[in-house]
This record gives sequence, C-alpha cells and structure tokens, in this order.
Amino acid sequence: MILISKLSNDISVKILNVYGKILVILINDVHILIKMKSYNKYFAVSENDKDWGIHALNCGTSMIQPGSNSPGVRHPDRYKIIWERGRILNEYQVFYLVEGNGIFESRSSASIELHAGSIVLIFPQCWHRYKPVGNQLWHTYWVGFDGKLAGEFIQKLDFSSENPVKIIGYQEKIVQVFLDILETSQLEYSGYQQVFVGEIIKLIGLIHAIRRKSEIKQEDADRIVQEAKVILMQYNLSISMEEVAKSLNMGYSSFRKLFKEYTGISPGQYQMQHKINKAISLLNEGKYSVKEIASELQFETPQYFARIFKKKTGKTPKEFLKM
Repeated sequence: MILISKLSNDISVKILNVYGKILVILINDVHILIKMKSYNKYFAVSENDKDWGIHALNCGTSMIQPGSNSPGVRHPDRYKIIWERGRILNEYQVFYLVEGNGIFESRSSASIELHAGSIVLIFPQCWHRYKPVGNQLWHTYWVGFDGKLAGEFIQKLDFSSENPVKIIGYQEKIVQVFLDILETSQLEYSGYQQVFVGEIIKLIGLIHAIRRKSEIKQEDADRIVQEAKVILMQYNLSISMEEVAKSLNMGYSSFRKLFKEYTGISPGQYQMQHKINKAISLLNEGKYSVKEIASELQFETPQYFARIFKKKTGKTPKEFLKM
C-alpha cells in the first residue's frame, strides 16, 4: 500500500506500508525510517513455477539494533548464518544493505567491508558469511531465487564469486522493488511466483543500469544523450552524425563514444533503427508503396532500403506487407 499526501506545496510525504510489517516514509523523496520490523518468508515451489525459468525461494528484510547478537528474524537451519561456521546456499541471493556497516567473507573472495549502499550477490554452493560491525543500525533487504534462466541473467551483471560486492549507494528504485516483493510475499495469491519472476528480472536490470551509469565519467551524459536522441528522431531523415555532434558542442569521436557507452549502440545504429521503426509504421498504414517509403525515409534506393529492412526485421518490405 502506498499513501501519498502533501503537507504544503513544498513538502510531499509518501508512506510505504507492507501490511503492518514494514513502515517507511519518504519526505520529498528522502528515505526516513519511522518503524521497521524484521520479516522473512520462505516459499514452496511447484514444477509449474520452475517451468518459468526463475522462481523465488525466500525474501525478507532484517533490522538489527546496534550491539545486538540477534539475527533479526528466525530462519530455517540451513539459512542461519553463524559466524564461526558460515553457510552454503543452493540458490542465488541478492541482499542490499541500506543502513549500517559490516563484513562479508566467502571461500572465493577476500574479506570485504560492507557499507550502506552495498549490494551483494551470493552464488550457489559458495561458502560465505557476513555480519554487522560497529555501533550502527543494520538494515538489509534480500531475495533468494533459482531456476534454469537465473544463471543467464546473473551473467549479464559484472558480479562473480570472487567479486560479489558492489557499491551502488541508496537507490529508491531498488528499495521499491524489494518492498513490492515483500508485499507480494504477504499475499501469496494465485500466480504470485510469476509476479516474482518480473520483480527479480527488474531488480537485476536496475542493478545493471545503475552500474553501467556509474561507469560513465561525463557528468552531463544524461542531458547530452537525451538531446541527441531528440535530434535524431526529429531530423532522422537527413542529419549526419557529425552535425549532431556539432549541435551538442562536441567532437564526433567523443560524441560517438559517449552515445555508444550510454546506450550500447552507436548513434548511426540508433538513427537507422528509428528509420526502420518508422518504415514499419508506414507499411502498416497500407497507403504507400515500398518505393515511396524508401524515398520518404531518404534511403539511396528502394533496393538498399529492402536490404536494410530485411537485415533488421528478417523480412523484406513486400514480405512484411503480406503478413
């Protein structure tokens, strides 16, 4: 449940509540804990759930007060972390430290300091242990999952059993995904595991996006790339990449490098994909011939247009019209 109210024109309050278990408040998008109770949930998984490729096995949040030896919540024996013996899981687990400091150790990694904003990926069959340190509140969220597709998604991240910890800082979108997972876990309505599939993939995608963005050193990269996209979409029929770079007060090489680093494709590829998307729209209208569309989109010849169209879509324009 999310409640939003305004105390004045300048102050907005958002309360996120998961059925009495979790209560946090956002004042002007600043995360403030009012009350938080530790909570966890472990799930029975059907064969149908496994057929989806990813299934959740557990989730939770843990609040440990300074100086407390309590783990915060009770866990099944194989999930308990006793520092002297550690533990081994049979699944992936992502945990996010939003407050506090700690230590993480595993068989594959060195001893790693944890700080608020650390996100940790625990790998299956890898001995590990972690604990809070210092005189601060320890607050984490976690979700455990497995499945035939889980490893494929994890490979997209720059985590490994040797390097399982990254600093991403406080990220409200990450916290919101965990809150959504916890809310779904409370209800366990029909199909809840399939909802978890989407949330877990979203979580992995957000982590990837945050990491990618942190690697881009140019401070105004967001503005430059968004302005470039607008220019390419407005003038996609004629403008050259050199002209786009000039309009952004950049050299072409620097602009191309930044755009590709940010989006994963070159500005020329982005421009071409936009032209193909527009061609598809025009073909769907059924009002124009292939020759007219090629001319409208300023391809050199209808043959060149057909060749590029097939390369991008797997079909020629005429084959597409017959669908």
